[in-house]
Amino acid sequence: MVRSDARILVGSDSQVLEATPAALELLGLSLGQLRELPPGSMSLEQDRAASEVFAAAWEGAGRAPLVGTGTVRLLDGNLLRLRYYIWSREDGAVEIVLEQSPESVAEPPRAYSIGKVLSAWRAAERQLETLDPGSQEWQAADAENRYFRSEYRRLSNQG
Repeated sequence: MVRSDARILVGSDSQVLEATPAALELLGLSLGQLRELPPGSMSLEQDRAASEVFAAAWEGAGRAPLVGTGTVRLLDGNLLRLRYYIWSREDGAVEIVLEQSPESVAEPPRAYSIGKVLSAWRAAERQLETLDPGSQEWQAADAENRYFRSEYRRLSNQG
């Protein structure tokens, strides 16, 4: 599980139930402002195609825990790149853990089930072994490898 204190709890009716002070600070909102946002305001991306990436991954994973990155537009207009971990609770609510991502806000959105993170990490490691170290292809595969390794370690860090 992700170790973070920036958490948002959303009810089965899509209404924000709770948010920690760290989540509100990260998003630059008060709890009242967060609750007053219209549906879809906190979509990870402004464009429909990018939002569909998240929705497809979430549904494709059977609403199993999902990890990924995306960009949100804050109320002041600035863009913020976030990493998230999201899962459904037994009571129908959805819990979301957020943290700021070191990625560029222009990076495409990513969304993976936790099992796929491990599978993708292993696949990236295998691909690295087949490429010439230092080549452009190797550098791209190495970046993927580091991303998935850090995501898996972050998710599996029990605390």
